[in-house]
Amino acid sequence: MGHHEELKPEQVDLKVTPFVGSLKRTWSDFCTTSSIHGLKYTRDEDTNKIVHLVWLLTSVVMFICAVVMAHTFYIDYRSSPTRMNVESDNTPVNRLYFPPVTICPDVLFNMQKSEAFLNTLRLPQGAELRGILRKLHIFYGFMLDDERYSAEDIEQMEALLFLNNLTIPEFVEHLRWDCDEILYRCSFNGKIIDCSQIFQLSKTFFGHCCSFNLRQKGLNFTAQRAISGFRYGLSLIVRYKDNSYDPLQSYSYGVKLLIQEADAFPSAHSAAKFIAFNSETFAAVRPQETFCSAAVKALTIEERNCVFQKEFPMRYFSDYVYPNCELNCRVTNMVKFCGCHTYFFAFNRTSDRICTFRDIPCLVDNFANIITRKKSTQCYCPLTCEHTDYDVQISNFPLELNMPVADKFYSGLAKNDGVLHVFINSFGYRRLRRDLLSNMVTLVSNLGSAFSLFVGMSMLSVVEIIYYFSVILRKNYKMECETRSQMLQKKPKFAWPQANDTHSKHQKSVFIIHKS
Repeated sequence: MGHHEELKPEQVDLKVTPFVGSLKRTWSDFCTTSSIHGLKYTRDEDTNKIVHLVWLLTSVVMFICAVVMAHTFYIDYRSSPTRMNVESDNTPVNRLYFPPVTICPDVLFNMQKSEAFLNTLRLPQGAELRGILRKLHIFYGFMLDDERYSAEDIEQMEALLFLNNLTIPEFVEHLRWDCDEILYRCSFNGKIIDCSQIFQLSKTFFGHCCSFNLRQKGLNFTAQRAISGFRYGLSLIVRYKDNSYDPLQSYSYGVKLLIQEADAFPSAHSAAKFIAFNSETFAAVRPQETFCSAAVKALTIEERNCVFQKEFPMRYFSDYVYPNCELNCRVTNMVKFCGCHTYFFAFNRTSDRICTFRDIPCLVDNFANIITRKKSTQCYCPLTCEHTDYDVQISNFPLELNMPVADKFYSGLAKNDGVLHVFINSFGYRRLRRDLLSNMVTLVSNLGSAFSLFVGMSMLSVVEIIYYFSVILRKNYKMECETRSQMLQKKPKFAWPQANDTHSKHQKSVFIIHKS
């Protein structure tokens, strides 16, 4: 075994304690027989102490290198346990839902309908209908900070609501667009279909819009599957049903196209495109799906660094997707700084107050804090483990009204119409799998390779260390104690000279031996 079965008296160093002596002897035995590289040369009797020291320093340096590398492996394992793999670049698109499509008018309200409704209301003293209509742009203060609004205009709009016993949501309901006032004709999967069957009025960050295939509270999710190709996409003829619409006054002539995940609240986080009137626009969509393997799903949230829909509850949104978390933070900041949230975030999930016109100055002044431009107002929003992203490529051409076309979809086109086609532009899509980068087996293997590379250690070496510094150390300690006890029993008794002997300083010491 490399350790002494018997201990001779001359091998005992009485200058140290029994434990230290047995520890030194155990270390010497371990170095002689250990499988760890280099240790045996630190006790080689054929070399001198300098060689022993060099080998000892070399062994220590190599052991430190092994520990550093092992620590690096462990940190990598803890900080980034997953990786992304391309499972397939040609997954059939019919496995996905058709991308949610939201059409938002570029002006908040139908001016023709707004004028008709305002005619039925009591106006504040000194106010005129045309003046109230021009002041409707004050609603942009709920979402932007481009303009500051006068206290006079704010109080006049508040007086209008008070005189007619209206709330902001009730007022908006009479001014907003309906889907049949935006969408003239729809076609899906190559068939002309009534737009009201697939589009529903939805709430978005841009006010009220019309959405297809959006999963939002209060909407019936249509769950239409995707089919590749232009023929099986979604085609729309967009036409404003508003004789009072003035494109010069609104500085725009078209609609917004928003495409995002089915559970995401339509906002600036969506793939947003402007669809101009008097043109035919083709929106080619290429989806990309990310999903998790079963091994990743079994990890804790801290280990995988992402969450699933129901793992991260939010106050204002029921399903977790990253854009919803950002908006949830925005609403939270609205309530924090101004004590209310805007009307398009009202989902009856909380009892928070809905902002009125008097809150607009506060919203505008705190706009930077609300949209989290400052780090102090930002919220923790973990990544979503599974999600679908959409890359949207736009191409458009001038609309030709007199072009002979056999498709009945184009019949009845009028000047200032806009034609939009949204379709999947390939038969397959990319599917990414989030998988384990390393598991416990890989970690142990990496740790073993680090110690094997630098010091030649294995798991058996660890057992060997435990064995020597438990069993062998105990045995050496017992032998050390027994040998010392025997030496004390056989030790001769010495009589030292008397302390008051003045001649002893000049004479040799004399030992008087008494034999027992």
